[in-house]
Amino acid sequence: MQEDEVGLRERKKRARRDALIDATHELIREKGLEQVTVEEISERVGVSVRTFFNYFDSKLDAVFGIAHTTFDHEVAEVYAAGGPSGDLAADTRTLVGALLQFPGPSKERIGTAIELMKSEPSLYTRHMELFNAIRQEMQDVIVRRLEHERSEAAARPELIAMAVFHIARWATTLWHEAGSTGHPREYIDAAYGDLYAVLGPPPSD
Repeated sequence: MQEDEVGLRERKKRARRDALIDATHELIREKGLEQVTVEEISERVGVSVRTFFNYFDSKLDAVFGIAHTTFDHEVAEVYAAGGPSGDLAADTRTLVGALLQFPGPSKERIGTAIELMKSEPSLYTRHMELFNAIRQEMQDVIVRRLEHERSEAAARPELIAMAVFHIARWATTLWHEAGSTGHPREYIDAAYGDLYAVLGPPPSD
């Protein structure tokens, strides 16, 4: 399949996913979380329930735009085994790309989800469950990788996991600001650059 055809297919998938998120938000605002069904969400978008579950495990997950598969597990396994290059910093950048396999929702959609959480406490609970599950999955991969390392970073798997998350989130933000052209992975270098510009190098003794 040609590259432009793959790109078109991915754009269509993202558009459908965004439509499902928007429909979920709209229906919850109209009816309240408990009254909304997956069938209604699917009907509003014009897709089957089966299609809905190709994107999300539940209506709660659709609120936050979190797919049931969070990152590229093949890449994660290579990372955990000490690859692909053997350099921790370079390979961790690759792990950021693995997390961006499924781009996150826009800032506007995240803002809507936050607003909905204020009136639907169960959404906050689910949000924390999802975040902690993804973070723990990522951290477990990093812990396995650090078994091969002897640097100071080997004692800080949680720090590395949080850094990966925030760089991935900022790369996604830059992607949305650029009109969602290309793929968020193309903005990883810019995200690293912005982080360095803000924090700078470590202070000298």
